[in-house]
Amino acid sequence: MANPTTHGTTTSDDPHGIRASADSPGLLLAVFACIIGLALANIGISIQVGPTKFMLPLQLAIGSVQAGLVAYYFMHLRQGDKVVILTALSSLFWMGILFVLFMGDYMTRHLVVGS
Repeated sequence: MANPTTHGTTTSDDPHGIRASADSPGLLLAVFACIIGLALANIGISIQVGPTKFMLPLQLAIGSVQAGLVAYYFMHLRQGDKVVILTALSSLFWMGILFVLFMGDYMTRHLVVGS
């Protein structure tokens, strides 16, 4: 089994290979610019188009892409081992359960209050 602390090539001044596995600042700035661009696109779409039938799913899709970029690059899921990725996926699973339970309560609330 591989040593989990060794990610890349090691040198005497970097014994665990941390610098070799670090993302370049240019890549992180490009991802950050992409996230800001998506946020501005989200704001611009909401101002230009206004509330329509498909606006909420479109804005949620843009927000999901932004959250995915943040998790993949800034939370280092790209470099994570299988346990880290499994933890991230299980958190999404439990978040989905919470949303389903919340929406079930919200969608049936009028049945209880109305009677």
